[in-house]
Amino acid sequence: MKKILWAVAAAATLATPAFAADLPRRQPIADTVYVPVAPAGVWTGFYVGAHLGGAFGSNFRNDVGYRLGGSSGFLAGVQAGYDYQINRVVLGIAGDLTYSTVSRRYIDLTPSDIRAKQDWSGSLRARLGYAVQDNMLLYVTGGLALGNVRLNDAILATSQSRTAFGWTVGAGGEYKFTQNWSGLLEYRYTDLGRGTYNAISFAPRVGYTSHTIRTGLNYRF
Repeated sequence: MKKILWAVAAAATLATPAFAADLPRRQPIADTVYVPVAPAGVWTGFYVGAHLGGAFGSNFRNDVGYRLGGSSGFLAGVQAGYDYQINRVVLGIAGDLTYSTVSRRYIDLTPSDIRAKQDWSGSLRARLGYAVQDNMLLYVTGGLALGNVRLNDAILATSQSRTAFGWTVGAGGEYKFTQNWSGLLEYRYTDLGRGTYNAISFAPRVGYTSHTIRTGLNYRF
């Protein structure tokens, strides 16, 4: 009996290496690289909002030597638009209407007493953005700009206002605090061209350029 048990044990020992050799070997698993994709529609949709800001380095350019020069002021307004997201690229259209306190006065012994004021402005722009995070968007923007430039002549007791058309470009960022609310910070340069003011002394051609920084809130539907 013992001889039979020893024979079985010896056979099992000899068969184990051969059986192990027949088993399939475990292949190494290649490392995979995860590339995050922004969830579809994070930025897609309509929005409305309001903004506050300031204009600096603004200039009432003219051709008769009034030296109206640079000015600064306060901005407040509303905006609306629509964005469409493709992976992390965001395409959009935006418009805004802004009230301004920017003004400048020129007085000399000619006599001249001229005050220039930029009361309101608006724009219709395209936006191109990139979602660096699911809830953070960086963008550039540009398009049509319009606004009024009003001149008052205290010597002639006259006033004239013109609506000017030009262009605007800028860049900014927007951050979503919640699914519906986002905050923005934006810089823009605007050039409204020049127009002739026949009711003002020496009929000057006056234009307006500005640098603005604005911050605001948007509600996204």
